[in-house]
Amino acid sequence: MKFFKNKFFISVLCIALVLSIFSAVFTVMGVNNYVKTVVGDIFSPLEAGVWKIRRALEGYSMYFSDMNSLIEENNRLKDEIASLKEKLNDASLTEEENRRLRDYISVKEAHEDFELMEALIIGAEGNNYMSVIKINRGSDNGVAVNMPVIVAGGLVGCVSEVGSNWANVRVICQATSGAGGYISRSGEIGILEGDITYRDDGVCKLTYLDIEADVQIGDTVYTSGSGSVYPGGLLVGKVSSVGIDEYSRSKVATVTCAVDFDSLSYVMIVTDFGVITEDGANE
Repeated sequence: MKFFKNKFFISVLCIALVLSIFSAVFTVMGVNNYVKTVVGDIFSPLEAGVWKIRRALEGYSMYFSDMNSLIEENNRLKDEIASLKEKLNDASLTEEENRRLRDYISVKEAHEDFELMEALIIGAEGNNYMSVIKINRGSDNGVAVNMPVIVAGGLVGCVSEVGSNWANVRVICQATSGAGGYISRSGEIGILEGDITYRDDGVCKLTYLDIEADVQIGDTVYTSGSGSVYPGGLLVGKVSSVGIDEYSRSKVATVTCAVDFDSLSYVMIVTDFGVITEDGANE
């Protein structure tokens, strides 16, 4: 047949026959183990390669398994972090509310005759320093121009402009501000004025002091209550320098305000306060 005339087939058949004969002979001669050794030597590199491939595949399988575990762990940690952030935010809000309540109570205890309204700061005007603060209360809430604005730390300023649901507050160190002030240690009285020269440093002036007035650096300054805008006893700040006004021949003190206007987030509007008359009664 033509099939059996194929040279390749005949060669393979011969090799197989020879290997079969050798295997039978070696088995009869008791050297079958030798054949196994030879075969093992021939195929051991291949087995080693197969083993390495197998271990590599197992390694990749473990890698992807570990990667999936890491992804799951990462997602779990993200959820925990989000939950902790939410709790921290709630705690911060609670602390802020508690602080505002403490401030409100401290002001009410110091000024029992004050009617107070809280307001949040929603904007500000000024270059390097807040000179006008915008709050979220207006005429709809009963806010009116010239109402004093304070915080627990002292005087902020007064309402200068009012909308239906907003108002602008002019801070005490603004150039157009003015109020009666006195020095608690010596009782010296002057006029608190804003000054564009000092405004960006949070400083105002106590002017029209007598040339012989007892004023020293470090003295504490309060509102005197003279006039109709600010009640008396509001903390303004401390004297930081003392000089002489050559034009008016009076003593002038610069006052560093107690309130850090740039750090404010809320204020209290004094919607009403008792005015002390000459006979000591409240109007």
